[in-house]
Amino acid sequence: MAGAISTPLAYRVGIALILVAGTTAAGLAYRDALLGARAQAAAEFGRRATLQHAVTREVIGRYSEALFGLASVFTVNAEVSREEFVQDTTRLEPHVSGAQAFEWVPVVSESDRAAFELARRRDYRQRGFEIIDFDGDAHPHRAPSRSTHYPVAYIHPLRGNEIALGFDLIAGPTQAYLERARATRQMVVTSQVQLVQDKPGDLGVIMVWPVYRSRGTVVPGPAAGGDRANGGEFIGFLQCVFRVHGLLETVSAAPQDRGLEMLFVDDSEADPARRILFYRPAAGDTAPPPATVGEFRRGAPFVKDLPLTVGQRDWHVLYRPGPGSAIGPLVTAPFVRASAILAVTVLLAGLIRVVGRRTALIRHEVAQRTTELSESRRQYSSLLHALPGIAYRGTYGERLKLTFVSEGTLQLTGWTADEFVSGAIHSRDIIHPDDTARVRAETRAALTAHRDLELEYRIRTRAGDEKWVLSRGRGIYSADGVLRGIEGLIIDVTRGKRAEFERLAIERKLLETQKLESLGLLAGGIAHDFNNLLSAILGNANLARMGLPAKSSVDPQLRAIESAAMRAAELCRQMLAYAGKGRFVVETVNLSALVEDLLPLLRVSIGPGVSLHLELPRELAPVRVDATQVRQIVMNLVMNAVDALATRRGAITIETGETEVDRALLARCVTGTTLPAGRYVHLAVTDSGSGMAPDVIQKIFDPFFTTKFAGRGLGLAAVLGIVRGHNGALLVQSEIDHGSSFRLFLPAASAGPASTANAAPALRPARGHSGDVLVVDDEDAVRSVLVAIMQALGFNPRGAVNGHEALNLFRENPGRWTLVVIDLLMPGMTGEETLKAMRVLKPDLKALLISGYDESGTLGRLQANGARVAFLAKPFRHEVLEDKLRDLQV
Repeated sequence: MAGAISTPLAYRVGIALILVAGTTAAGLAYRDALLGARAQAAAEFGRRATLQHAVTREVIGRYSEALFGLASVFTVNAEVSREEFVQDTTRLEPHVSGAQAFEWVPVVSESDRAAFELARRRDYRQRGFEIIDFDGDAHPHRAPSRSTHYPVAYIHPLRGNEIALGFDLIAGPTQAYLERARATRQMVVTSQVQLVQDKPGDLGVIMVWPVYRSRGTVVPGPAAGGDRANGGEFIGFLQCVFRVHGLLETVSAAPQDRGLEMLFVDDSEADPARRILFYRPAAGDTAPPPATVGEFRRGAPFVKDLPLTVGQRDWHVLYRPGPGSAIGPLVTAPFVRASAILAVTVLLAGLIRVVGRRTALIRHEVAQRTTELSESRRQYSSLLHALPGIAYRGTYGERLKLTFVSEGTLQLTGWTADEFVSGAIHSRDIIHPDDTARVRAETRAALTAHRDLELEYRIRTRAGDEKWVLSRGRGIYSADGVLRGIEGLIIDVTRGKRAEFERLAIERKLLETQKLESLGLLAGGIAHDFNNLLSAILGNANLARMGLPAKSSVDPQLRAIESAAMRAAELCRQMLAYAGKGRFVVETVNLSALVEDLLPLLRVSIGPGVSLHLELPRELAPVRVDATQVRQIVMNLVMNAVDALATRRGAITIETGETEVDRALLARCVTGTTLPAGRYVHLAVTDSGSGMAPDVIQKIFDPFFTTKFAGRGLGLAAVLGIVRGHNGALLVQSEIDHGSSFRLFLPAASAGPASTANAAPALRPARGHSGDVLVVDDEDAVRSVLVAIMQALGFNPRGAVNGHEALNLFRENPGRWTLVVIDLLMPGMTGEETLKAMRVLKPDLKALLISGYDESGTLGRLQANGARVAFLAKPFRHEVLEDKLRDLQV
C-alpha cells in the first residue's frame, strides 16, 4: 500500500512477509475446512440415502405381503371362484397401486384340460376359451398336448389384459422362474420380460408366489393334480404383473427425499442392456437419464450403493445428491474461513485505511451466515418432522440423558420432546418391563464394542398402549475412544410385528385344522367300514326273522341283535357327523332319552376318578332338534368338564327338566337374550372342577381359544353355533375353584311322539315282488345279504362285485332288469358313474342307491329329468328297504 512517500525497504519487506504468511495460513485453513466439510457432507448424504432406502424396502415389501395374503385364501379354501378372486384382489389394489394385473395360474394336467377349459368358458362366457401359446409373431394358437399346463385362469383387472387369459406359462419366457418358485417354495421376481398384453419394447417384471395347500384339504377340479411335498400340495401360482416403469415409479413415489437421484439396477440380469431398471431424477432435474451405472457415478461427489433383494433377485439402488441438494451449502464454510484469514492479513497490511472496509465486510458476512444458518435449521427441522419416528441425541453415563428429541415423540409415545429433555419422563421408563434388561444389555454391548446398535423392543405409551419399535443408533466417541454420547432413530414397527404375529397365528390355526381334518377322516373311515359290517349283521337278522314261524322262541334274541345293531349304527352316525359326512335331520326327541343313549360313550370318555351323576326325568316335554347336533353339544360339554377336572377327582352332573325362564335370566345368557320369556326344556352339564375367571368366560366361545396345553379350541364355539341354530339360549355360570355349569334352554315342541330308542319293530308281511334285480356292492357280506333279501321278497337277484362287472352284465340285455341296487362308493367305477352308463342303455331304469356315507347331493343329480332314484343309508332294516321299494313302485 504505497503512498505519496516511498515506504522504507524493511517496511515493505515486513508487509510482504505478512501477506505471504497470511496467504499461506488462509490456504492451509481452507484445505482443512474443506476436508471437514466434505466429510460432514458425505455423512449427511449417507444418512439420508439410508433413510430413503428403508422407505423403498418397506414399500416393495407391501407387494409380497399382498401376494402372501392372497395366497392364504387359496391355501385355506378348497376352491376359490373367479368372483372371490376378483373381490380379494380388489381389496388389495389400494395397497399395490402400481400393479398392472393379478393372475391365478393353477396346475392342470392334460387329462383335466377339457374340464378346465369348460369351467373357464362358463366363468368368462367365452365359447372359444382354450389353453393357448404364442408363436414368434405374438399370434395366439391352441397349445399342444403336454403332461402339465400352467394356464392363466383368473386375471384382475381383465380389461387390457384379455390376451393373457389361458396363456400356458410352461411354454412362456417365465417358465424357469415358475419352476424355481415351485422348487424353493418362495416368491420369485422375474427379470424384465416382454408382456404379451403390451406392445413390443414395453418390458415388465412379474412377482410369482407358489401356492401349497395343507395336506388333507380336498382340492376339486383340475388343480388336484399337484405334487405333495413337505406336508403340502402344490396347486399353482399367484402372479402380480408390473410394467417396470410403473412398479418402480410407484415405489419411488413414497414419502422420500426429493433431493436424491435414484438408479435401480438388476445384478441378476445376464444381459447388460437390461440391468438398469429405472431412474428417478431429483426434483427439478431435467437432465437425460444415465445410460450406464458408470455414467451415473461419473461426476457425482457422493454415490451410495445399497442392496435390495426382491423375490430371489439381487437388485441394488444407487443414490447420489441431485442439483440444488441441501448438501451443497456445506462446502461454503471453508471459503468463508479462508476469506476471514485473508481479510485479517489485508487488515494488518493496510492498517487504519482498511478498518472501515473490513468492518462493513464483517457485517455483510455475519448477515449472510445468519441467513444460511437459519435456512439450514429450517431444512433440518423439516427433515426431522418428516421422519416416521423419533430422532434423538444424548449423553450416556449410568443412564441415558437426552439433550435433543425430535417432535415425532409426541405421536409415538404421547409425551412431548421437552418432557424427555427435562427429565420429567425417562426413555427407560417407557420400555416394556419384560424387555428392559435385554435392551440395556444389548445397548451396553454395542457401545462397548464401538458398533452400530439395532434392536426391536416394546414400549408403553402415555395412553397405556403397547407398541413395537425399531431402534437404530451409534455411539459418539472422543479421539481417545471415550464414549461421549449416543444418537439414533426410533421407528414404529407395530404394524409389521402384528402382521408377523398374525401370520404365525394363521400357521398354527392351519396346523390345528389339519389335525382336526385327519381325525375326521379317521372317524369317517371307521364309521363307513362299521356300517358295512352292521349291514351284514342286521340283514342276516332280518332274514332269520322272516323265516321264523310265529311266536318263535328265538325271535326275542334276533330282535336284540337288530336293536344292538341299530344302536351301533347310531354311534356310527355320530362319528360320521363328527367327520362332516352325516345327514342333519330335525326331529321331535326326548332330551332324557337322547342322553341315556349316549351313556356308553360318555362313561368311556370321562375315565377313572370322575363320577357321573344323572338327573333325567322320563316325563319331559319333547323338543324339535337335530339329534346328532344335540349329541355333539352333550359330548363337547362333558369333555370340557373332564378337562376342567384335570387330574383332580370330582363329579360331573347331567340334568334335564322343564323351567320357567324370565327376561332377567335370558339377559344373563351368552346367546338367546332376545327370546321371549316362558317355559323351556333345559339340559345342564355341571362339574366340580377348577372353574373360570370372568375374563376367561368372555373368550371361551371364540374359535381356536383354548386354555389347554394342546387342543383345537373349537368345541365350545361349535356348541354356541348349534344353540343359535336351534333358536335356544345358553347360560354359563362359573367361579374359581367352585366348578362350572353350562345350561341350555330349548323351546318345547307341541305334544306328539318323541324319538327315544332304536328298538326293532315287528316285521310286516313282505309284499309280493317280481322281476330281475342287479345288486352291485364291493363288500361280499353286504352283497350276499342284499341278494338274499331280494330273493325273499320275490325278486330274481344277480350280484356284481364292482361297476365294471355290473355294466358288462347289464349290456347283455338292458331290458331285462327291473331295478338296480348299487353302492355309491366302490373302487374303480363309482356307483354314480356306473348308473349313468346304464341309463345310456336304458333311460327309464329304476335305481336304489346305498352307502355308509351321506349321499352328498348325488341323489339330486341323478333325479334330473324325472328319473326314479331313491337313497338308503347303511345299515337299514328290512321294513325301510320295503318302504324305498314302494316309493320306486317296483
